[in-house]
Amino acid sequence: MARKVQNRRNKSNTPAVLPQIIVKAPSRRTSDVSVWRNAIRSADSGRVKTLFELYEDLLIDSVLFRAWSNRVEAITNAELVFQLENNESSDDVDNLMESLSWEKLITGIMNYKAYSRGGVECRFDNEFTVDIIPPKHINLDNNTILINDTDERGIDYINDPHLIVLGDKRDYGLFLKTAPFAIWKRGGFGDYAQWLELFAMPQRIGKYSSYDPQSRILLEEAFKNAGSAPWLVIPKESDVETVKDSGGNSSGTSFNEFRQACNEEMLITVLGNTLTTIAGDKGARSLGEVHKEVEEAINKSDMRFVEKVLNTYLKPLLELKG
Repeated sequence: MARKVQNRRNKSNTPAVLPQIIVKAPSRRTSDVSVWRNAIRSADSGRVKTLFELYEDLLIDSVLFRAWSNRVEAITNAELVFQLENNESSDDVDNLMESLSWEKLITGIMNYKAYSRGGVECRFDNEFTVDIIPPKHINLDNNTILINDTDERGIDYINDPHLIVLGDKRDYGLFLKTAPFAIWKRGGFGDYAQWLELFAMPQRIGKYSSYDPQSRILLEEAFKNAGSAPWLVIPKESDVETVKDSGGNSSGTSFNEFRQACNEEMLITVLGNTLTTIAGDKGARSLGEVHKEVEEAINKSDMRFVEKVLNTYLKPLLELKG
């Protein structure tokens, strides 16, 4: 057993890849559906940087972030068992599976589902460490890890056993399908905020005599110092009329319905259901149980996928390290 631990801790001859990567902050800008479509066209040409940076920005959405976190946590919280050929367990591997690096390993593998590419670097220099490779630095066209996300070529990952890289060239993951709904929802919140500012707060109208311009200045100064509610200063001889929508949006309900529709689409895409995250209108327990079964089926599929990746890529690396 001591010999195995010593072999596992021998320093590798190949330098670590992640310290060589220049990680830049993603682009934070106002996005609309045209930005999403242009990013897809760029990705189809082999440049995924813009699309994956858009994903990172849209993950600010709390519903999308929580839905994806639930899916990842279902795998990181699962009980995995490693067995040798004689069906016995390995203390060394059990210790690895109890480390924080193991959770990063699972998270990096699950990135494949979100981005349709994922990569991790496993090192055994002094202890077991795992670093997640940013998806935008993975170039599937020439099988390299890019130092800069704008480079054409980088470090070859095919012949490095410490690198586990997964990916499909013409697939851009679940986030491709959730992106438009996150964009629409963000824009919808902006429209809702504007509606609240215009119609949900009482509006103050001050009237002054057109023959007394000094009174207009005094009214403006008074309104500026009297809170943030909207105000308007007009001559007494003028007539101002605010036409309110008397339909279904007179109370702003359509904005909330639009928000809920976007949330539901994102939840269905990531989790396959809605009722395990948000309460339905009817709140029937039987419906919730059906939705839970759908989510558990997706979780089971993820578990089988991660298990196959570990057996295919990690097990040979463990054997190599003794």
